[in-house]
Amino acid sequence: MAKYNQVFIIGAPRSGTTFLASLLDKTVYGKPVETHFITKYYKKLDSYGDISRFENFQFLVEDILKERPVQQWSLSLNVDNFYRSLPQGFDYKDVVNHILSLQKKDGNSTAWGDKTPHYIGDLDILLTLFPSARYIHIVRDGRDVALSLLEKNWGPNSVYECARYWARLNQNIDLIHKMKESGQLYNLTYEGLLDETKSHIRSIYDFLGEQVLEEDVDALSVSVKSKNYGKWKLKMSERDIQTFDAVAGNDLRRLGYEVMYPDAKISSYEKIIYFLHAKFSRAYFLFYINIIDGFKIRFLGKPPFNE
Repeated sequence: MAKYNQVFIIGAPRSGTTFLASLLDKTVYGKPVETHFITKYYKKLDSYGDISRFENFQFLVEDILKERPVQQWSLSLNVDNFYRSLPQGFDYKDVVNHILSLQKKDGNSTAWGDKTPHYIGDLDILLTLFPSARYIHIVRDGRDVALSLLEKNWGPNSVYECARYWARLNQNIDLIHKMKESGQLYNLTYEGLLDETKSHIRSIYDFLGEQVLEEDVDALSVSVKSKNYGKWKLKMSERDIQTFDAVAGNDLRRLGYEVMYPDAKISSYEKIIYFLHAKFSRAYFLFYINIIDGFKIRFLGKPPFNE
């Protein structure tokens, strides 16, 4: 069976994972894509039973193919032929490798990359499945992340919820440090990537064991949004900055970011209001995405994963 190589870009949503992925275009991995299904179905494997049995395998693969990110790849996959092509004793990672190899469509299918942001919370699962993979970890100032998240209908709906979300996704620091020390992980900040784009490109390609021409370094870095950070200082209200610092100030400091209000607090009453607002907003979003958006995708030809 073919030997596969993987690279995972990990970082909280809106932390620059898409820009970072574009810089890998000249590698054997190509631009990493968002899969969203890998850890989701790993957690649900027991519900499918023994996937070496065809009927269980078929249920699993058909469910994966229904996922919106996977639908957009328009894969040509015959489940029966897929099953027969796998070696005796195959497991879930073999299923993932095969599906991602088909997604590439470029004849270089044994290497693929992923940039699903929320996988940073499932880093232990990725390491279990792909212990030899390479990982690139990117961090961005949480307050700039919050400004970007609030523009998206799928994200947290208040600065308070953004701060909680960002802090939670940046808690796995011990494992990340261990991976960095072992040489399996490359760590950088979004701000540093914008300031030293060419230097990071060279270092990342070296980390991946890839060659890169200077003309390609120039071409890859041409789209960089120079100084595209620190916007929170101009766009966030004083109260919002206090709220973020109250929730995630310790995490900001730990990651090397300044904290404006180290003694900021949030009352129990405010937490209740934020909680209720988040519950209502999430319920509305799920109704929209599953009912209204689902109708548009099924009957009106809307692309399944274009937002």
